[in-house]
Amino acid sequence: MFIQSLIVLILIFCLPSISTATAVDGIVLSHNGPVSDARVMAYHSAMDMIKGRAAVIARQTRKPGEYHFNLPAGKYFFTARDSKNQLYAYHGRNPIEIHGPRQWLPLFALPARPARCKAGIQGLGGQVIYKGKVLRQGSVSVYNTGDVPYRGMGVLTNTIGHDGRFWFNLEPGRYMLFARQRHDSSTMGPLKRGDLFCFSAASPITIKPAADCQVDLYCYPRDDIDSFLNAKALDPRAGHERQRRRDSLEATTVTLPGHQVKGRDFAIIAGRITNLDNLPVGGLFISAYSADDQRLFEMYIVRFKSKYMTRSNNQGLFRLELPAGSYYIVARQRMGEAPVSGEYYGLYEGNSNHSIKVKSGEFLTGIQLKVSHIMP
Repeated sequence: MFIQSLIVLILIFCLPSISTATAVDGIVLSHNGPVSDARVMAYHSAMDMIKGRAAVIARQTRKPGEYHFNLPAGKYFFTARDSKNQLYAYHGRNPIEIHGPRQWLPLFALPARPARCKAGIQGLGGQVIYKGKVLRQGSVSVYNTGDVPYRGMGVLTNTIGHDGRFWFNLEPGRYMLFARQRHDSSTMGPLKRGDLFCFSAASPITIKPAADCQVDLYCYPRDDIDSFLNAKALDPRAGHERQRRRDSLEATTVTLPGHQVKGRDFAIIAGRITNLDNLPVGGLFISAYSADDQRLFEMYIVRFKSKYMTRSNNQGLFRLELPAGSYYIVARQRMGEAPVSGEYYGLYEGNSNHSIKVKSGEFLTGIQLKVSHIMP
């Protein structure tokens, strides 16, 4: 009887910890190869990351730059710094959902330069850099610190100028700043392999009254270690490891071959905006407003800026990333104000209450929105 009780206690107290722990392995790379003195942190929330508290610290392995965690299932923000605080890494998929027996996450360490603030025109500016050269296209988005997970258009989104620079007029506050460059020239939607994700170790940046702050954003290519490393860099990947790591990367990459988005807790909708003559309309804002707590669409909601927005391209095509739920989809020329006379405007008409319901991992295509000019 004693032995049976002992076995029950072992099952109760030991098995849950074994079954819920995920082995997270990875490597921290600079353009020159592994960062041997990198310290990798996992945070349960963005606020913990911003305040530098409650971090889970990875164990360094015997191989330069490589690290190891045993983490309970959940979402985490992953960052890394070197011992001299000259390099900083922020994973572009933060927060990353950790689950299953094992995951592999590379981190790309880039120069950690502070913000440079002086008296002047109040706002935030700077330049975007990849491998020592400024980017001449792409978008930069600024977010309030509470706008987790720092995707979409944020508080403001601007294009990168031909000189690689950007500028935002901002109210005093603390802001997160990220830039993205997509090969297909779109401004929204998940990044694909080779697209650039750019961050700054200075985030969050504090904007004070009458302060002009300048920040450098540094970039890495999504899921493309070969492009990231310099020609003479030490490549840490042994041949037998490459397929294992490629498989692990694919498990955290958005793929769009069918109707499921592999390994993701959001949905994607894609479609086209046309006018009444079935001609494509580009440059419109497509916004998704939650319909879960509002069973009927009411016009006043379009006065507010949605967290989930994108823009149609020259062919009228759009793609939008959404958490699971029901949404009203609106296309228009302006945002954050009431519709005005002459503005292009349209509402999803696919059912009687104008809403779309999406599930995690779902990929809906063929969404059609008709727009017309608002009459005086």
